[in-house]
Amino acid sequence: MSDPLPYRPVRSGRGCLWGCMGIAVIVLAPLLFAWGYGAWVVYSGFRDNPMMRTAVEMVQRDGLAQQALGHDIVLEGVASNIFSFMPGTGIRNGYELELSGSKGSGTLAITSHGRGAQAKIDSMILTGPDGRRYDLLHDTVLPGGPPDDSI
Repeated sequence: MSDPLPYRPVRSGRGCLWGCMGIAVIVLAPLLFAWGYGAWVVYSGFRDNPMMRTAVEMVQRDGLAQQALGHDIVLEGVASNIFSFMPGTGIRNGYELELSGSKGSGTLAITSHGRGAQAKIDSMILTGPDGRRYDLLHDTVLPGGPPDDSI
């Protein structure tokens, strides 16, 4: 009598596939989460920021801003955001917002600082569609506007 053949289970051949997919999910999940959170912050999270809402409302009511951009000023997007925190000095923020009105588009550079729940806007510089710069907190036109092409 001969020895019976040893039992060998039938393998599906998908072990490597499932293992590689599992590793890919573990590696890619944090990256996808970070990308999704970043996209949410840029497209909607900043719009809900109380400091940014306050600044946009101030611009909408400002006569100098209406002179530069026209009426119906709206927030189009956030070009950049800088955030820093240092113990003892508090939080410092910098925003560059893209605005548009009936006369054209411009950018608003905002710097602010805060301690705890208190926040204060330090500067609001509007660059109009013609390249002129306006200090909205001090209601002045800043020097160094667009180049003069006249002779």
